[in-house]
Amino acid sequence: MKRLFLSLLLVLLFAFPSSVLADVAPPYFPPGSNPLPETENTQVRMAAETVVVDVQKDITPGSLGKAIVTADFRMENLGGADESMAVRFPISAQSGRGDYPEIVNIVIKVNGKRVAFRKANYPDAKYGSENLPWAEFDITFPAGKVTAIQVSYTLQGTGYPPYTAFYYILETGAGWKGTIGSADIILRLPYPANNQNVVMDYQIGWATSTPGVTFEGNEARWHFEDFEPGPDNAVQNMEFGLVSPAAWNQVLTARENARQYPNDGERWGQLAKSYKQIFLMNKGYREDAGGEELYQLSIDAYEKCLALKPEDAQWHAGFADLLINRLYWDAWGKGPSADSYRGLEEIHTALKLAPNDPKVQEIATNIHYMFPDGMTQTTGGFDFPWLTQTPTAIPPTATIVPAFDAAVISGVYQSDTIIFSNAKKAVLVFTLNPGHWAGLETRYENEAAVILPGAWVDNGDGTLKLSMVDPIRGQIEFVFKVMGERLQAVSYPGTYGEAGIFLGKPASATPEPAATIMPQAAPSSTPEPATAAPTQSPRSSAPICGSAALVPLALMVWGIRGRVKPRRGR
Repeated sequence: MKRLFLSLLLVLLFAFPSSVLADVAPPYFPPGSNPLPETENTQVRMAAETVVVDVQKDITPGSLGKAIVTADFRMENLGGADESMAVRFPISAQSGRGDYPEIVNIVIKVNGKRVAFRKANYPDAKYGSENLPWAEFDITFPAGKVTAIQVSYTLQGTGYPPYTAFYYILETGAGWKGTIGSADIILRLPYPANNQNVVMDYQIGWATSTPGVTFEGNEARWHFEDFEPGPDNAVQNMEFGLVSPAAWNQVLTARENARQYPNDGERWGQLAKSYKQIFLMNKGYREDAGGEELYQLSIDAYEKCLALKPEDAQWHAGFADLLINRLYWDAWGKGPSADSYRGLEEIHTALKLAPNDPKVQEIATNIHYMFPDGMTQTTGGFDFPWLTQTPTAIPPTATIVPAFDAAVISGVYQSDTIIFSNAKKAVLVFTLNPGHWAGLETRYENEAAVILPGAWVDNGDGTLKLSMVDPIRGQIEFVFKVMGERLQAVSYPGTYGEAGIFLGKPASATPEPAATIMPQAAPSSTPEPATAAPTQSPRSSAPICGSAALVPLALMVWGIRGRVKPRRGR
């Protein structure tokens, strides 16, 4: 029984981790589960299982959805005698909110015939003092024969809209003899499944979808063979993080409307907004491949909308909302991008078209609070210093063939300590963004760091030119020769000393990329849950750009950033 107890302990600890009971976590509904034998010494093996988590079409706004689970098991008695036992699986859980929801609509069949089950209380391994309901049924496994068991029930989704999650515990199957022969786990959606509506390789806050998926039509499928499930093994319990059916139905409806009415800018705007609402999350945005696809789809739809409705201020503001909210999170480590400045242009346009529109004003005010240095508020409206102080990105020109792949050459490069012409010592950290934006952070020995924005271009001859904006000296330029993962300066301002500048990608402990902006939180009037601060740590010292117009608010931002609320624009 020792192995069985440890298995149960691990299962329930995994099923109900302490983190899901935190204040920010949603109520946790019971997961599905493989059946568990009554005795550890059984000769019955789980030869094969097929589990179908059939997510139902639920278009109720804000619904987290539900799924009908059908699990089929082929149980083979490898011993020389019949075995009769009680088989069970958990059907209740502590939700984290003081109640104990149960799995419903349970139907159990043995060799195709429905059998009765009873509720039996067993200790909750997490809390010990509690007894929670399990479904238990009696069964006999004939020696040398295969017995078919089918269990079906309804699961509730858990999470916060527009995302939901379902769970299934494989680990209870470890209580049977030997390994599990094979398992096919199928997540079936009421529409085509893909990495946009099933979130892979990215945690949505309370679930991380199990890796190894293949998409076939409406199904996301996983297959395992000859395995022993466990938290430290190659195969663990199943998690499914996905866009809720209600939210994805809005996307599908908007897509169809745009397809049927391709010359209606309002339809394209609604499609852009539906993509945006899934891409942007309470604590950032989706950084997985599917999220990047949604971001680009939203941009494309906004562009079609504004091509048809160029004078619609609210849709310009909604587009700015998408672009700037991404920058808000990127600024913590990735620096600005071309889309960031495009966002400022969009809100600038919106304010020109309708300076007194309440929605435009709301979005403009949020952007100002997020980036007070880039968009300042005056008695007469707003000014846009970034649009005049920051250079236009320098993309490769049509007459120059780039010598390097921008995605490969981009990254963080750091110098050894250099001595300036004024005898000050510092380390230079250059950040090259694939979109041809650049940042230079000068980390002085005994002073606060200075950060400058800029851009870079591939000269096509094995060198890179970096143009940086200094608020005092104006534009300054560096030209570097590329030598593998090292850069050697062949031209640079004389104030940077005479010993030369050599840069390399750090072999370990990569420094944080230079960021020209540190965002400030924006109060919002929308009655949505407040977003929490991101997990990145702030810099140890606030970088200073040498001009009040470009001083990032690094220390202030960390304390108030968590007050920003989810964004809802057009």
